[in-house]
Amino acid sequence: MSRAILISAVIIGVMGCAGNRARVGSQRVVERTPNKVPSWIGQSSWEKGENIFYVGAAPGRADFALGLREAKADAEKKLVEQIRQKIRTEFGSAVEGQNVDGQMGNYVKDVITKVSENIEVSGAIQDDSYFEKVEERTGSGVRYAFNCWTTVRLKHSDYLEARRSASVGAVAEARKVNNARAEATLKRAFEKLENTAPATVLSRP
Repeated sequence: MSRAILISAVIIGVMGCAGNRARVGSQRVVERTPNKVPSWIGQSSWEKGENIFYVGAAPGRADFALGLREAKADAEKKLVEQIRQKIRTEFGSAVEGQNVDGQMGNYVKDVITKVSENIEVSGAIQDDSYFEKVEERTGSGVRYAFNCWTTVRLKHSDYLEARRSASVGAVAEARKVNNARAEATLKRAFEKLENTAPATVLSRP
């Protein structure tokens, strides 16, 4: 073999190896269910009609059934965290509307925060799901993984029940330490929330 041919063969071999290395780690979706990517992918939560929806994700799982269960658990965790935050925000706004002094206002908000952390939110139902089967190049071939998403929904009435539980718990906390002003403030805040029209509902993405 001539020197020129040998050099060319070496160059081609090196380029081929470099190309193979470049492909290692590359991914492509080879299957998805359903076939069309849902419009809610990338969303966190939204409201529609009498329901609030939350999205959970579990990327890169080896088993899609396990991935879907983990995605559902993630959605339920987000639901609970955001419902608790929503309760704190709504009560906080209702308390501020009473023009109570700073010390009393802070105490009442602290009570709401404490109680809301222990509120149990029930009624969440799995609503929709989507997964992708992904092929990834490895040094020895290919491997497959699943990216999974799930939505869960909660009826607005279940949220209101959780908020009522927070109110009852907060009033009980204030009564426990004989803080009549805080108790009255909390009751007025809850009454204000009960008489307030629902916020504008967001359409499903």
